[in-house]
Amino acid sequence: MYIDAHTHCRDFEEAYKETIQHALLVAENSGLSGIFDMPNTKPPLITRAVVERRLELAKKCASPVFYGIFIGLTNKKDQIKEAVETFNEFFPNKGDERVGVIGLKMYAGKSTNNLTVEDILSQRSVFAILAELNFKGVISLHCEKESVMNEKLWDPKNPISHCDVRSEEAEIQSVKDQIQCAQETNFKGHLHITHISSPQSVDIVNKTKHALRLSSGVTFHHLLLDKNVMTNEKGIFYKVNPPLRSPESRAQLFAKFNNGEIDILETDHAPHTYEDKIERHSSGIPNLASWPKVIEILKARGIAENFLQKVAFENVNKIFGIKIPRRKAKNNTIYVKDYLFDPYEKIV
Repeated sequence: MYIDAHTHCRDFEEAYKETIQHALLVAENSGLSGIFDMPNTKPPLITRAVVERRLELAKKCASPVFYGIFIGLTNKKDQIKEAVETFNEFFPNKGDERVGVIGLKMYAGKSTNNLTVEDILSQRSVFAILAELNFKGVISLHCEKESVMNEKLWDPKNPISHCDVRSEEAEIQSVKDQIQCAQETNFKGHLHITHISSPQSVDIVNKTKHALRLSSGVTFHHLLLDKNVMTNEKGIFYKVNPPLRSPESRAQLFAKFNNGEIDILETDHAPHTYEDKIERHSSGIPNLASWPKVIEILKARGIAENFLQKVAFENVNKIFGIKIPRRKAKNNTIYVKDYLFDPYEKIV
C-alpha cells in the first residue's frame, strides 16, 4: 500500500520498453496504490491532446492502481499556459478518479529524450509565467546544471566515469538555482526535488522549507547502491541520471532518509532494452517490480513500517493534495524477471 511518485511507463513510440498496462499490472502485484508517470515520453506529454490520449490509455487498463501523470514544461509561454489549464482540468481532486494529472515537470538538465529547460534565465522565465498564472500545484524538478557537467569525461568502456560527468556539484547548484528562481518570481506552487542524490542537496532543501513549499524524494538506488557497482561486469546497467554517488555520500543520504529529512521514497523506474544500455548507453534503472524486495531490505536495516507508510504513501497524498485510497497489497515479485536486470539481486 504505497504510492510510487516517479515512474517512466514509456508506451507510445517506446512501448517496446514498457507500457502503461504492464506497469500498472506490475504495480498492482508489487503492492502499490498508485503510480505517477513522467512526461519525457515519445511524443512528450506537453499538450492537452497528448495528455488526454495518455489518460485514455490508462483508463482502458481498468486497473485498481491510480495512474497519475506530470505534464512536461518547455520555456514557451503558450505551452506553459496550456499545461496549467490542462492540469486544472484533469487534476483528480474528487478523490474517486483512477487517473489524472497530478503536477508539472521541468527538466533543469538533460536526461532521457529531449525535454529540457537548460539555462537559468529560461528556468526563471518558467517560474515567472507559472506565478503569473497563479499555479499553486506541484512542479517536480530534475536538478542537474548543464554548465557544471563535463561530457568530455564520459568513457563508455569505463561506465563509472558517468559519475564524474554529472557530479554532486551539478545537482547542488541546480537545486540552488530552482530555489532562487522560485523566490525571485514569487512562485506560489510546491517545488518537489525529485531523485535527490547528494546529502548537501538535502540540507539545502530543508534549510529553505520555512520560505517555500518544498520537498524532496529519494530513489531505491541512491539509498542502497553506490557508484562502485559500476565497476563490475554489469556496470553500464547502473548508469542513471543523476548518477550513483560515492559510498560516503550514499551512507550519509541513507542516514538523512532514516532521520526523516527526505519527504518521499520513489523509484524513478526507467526500463530499457539490452541494446539501449549496451549500444546507446541509456540512463535508467528498472525499479517498479522491486518494491516488495526493497521494502524488506529497508526493514532489515531498521526502517519501521509506519515510517515507510509515511514517506511512500501519506506524504505523497499530502504534498500532491490528493486522496489516493489504500488497497490491499499482493506482494508478488514475479515481474522482476520482465525487466533487463534486478538492481538489488546481490543485496540482502
